[in-house]
Amino acid sequence: MRYVKGMMGFFGLALLGMAPLAGFADVPPSMVEVVSPKVSLRLVEDWWQWAESVPLEKSPIQDETGADCAQDQQGPVWFLAGGYGTSKIHRACTIPAGKSLFFPIINMVYFPGPGSTPLNFTCADAQEYAELDNDTAMDLFASVDGVSIEGLKRFRVSTHDCFDIFARLPEDQQPYSGYPSATDGFWLMLKPLSKGRHLIKFGGRYNSSTPDYGHMIQDIEYELTVE
Repeated sequence: MRYVKGMMGFFGLALLGMAPLAGFADVPPSMVEVVSPKVSLRLVEDWWQWAESVPLEKSPIQDETGADCAQDQQGPVWFLAGGYGTSKIHRACTIPAGKSLFFPIINMVYFPGPGSTPLNFTCADAQEYAELDNDTAMDLFASVDGVSIEGLKRFRVSTHDCFDIFARLPEDQQPYSGYPSATDGFWLMLKPLSKGRHLIKFGGRYNSSTPDYGHMIQDIEYELTVE
């Protein structure tokens, strides 16, 4: 069995009283909108299938500079990556205008390793493993150009039905069946940002007793140029 990390009803952006950062676009509340992914739960599965579809040497999650942020991006939603395990990463990249942004503040995925899953292992079992650390998530944060987003715990999402994390790989490249895979965590979706430079920060930490990821900390920063 294996744990790995990575980060729609409508919500307006909840803001704290912070000034936008110098050199980045002004972000009045009317110009940035946060969208809960709850209406489109498929996005959390898509994100993980995207993450596992890119070869490790080009993985946007392994990437420490932003050089690989455009790998295998498809459709109207642009995925931003967190990091595997405890991660403090600054990335800079250019993205096309008109793309919504979707990313994990902090999250977990569970999927079976080859030959390690009991025959009676169910989707419910996978979901239970995926949610363990998120029950203890704390110090969640996310901001756009220095303006903080509040109430992040309302953005917790877990898969209702399990999926195969390797499904986006060509069939002849799939190492084995990744079903049942399940994910649980805190996610944000932003409507498209204006053209120009934007600074997005997100992360949080766990405080659980589970091995490996029980005290994982995510601290991710993206310097985006939208054009």
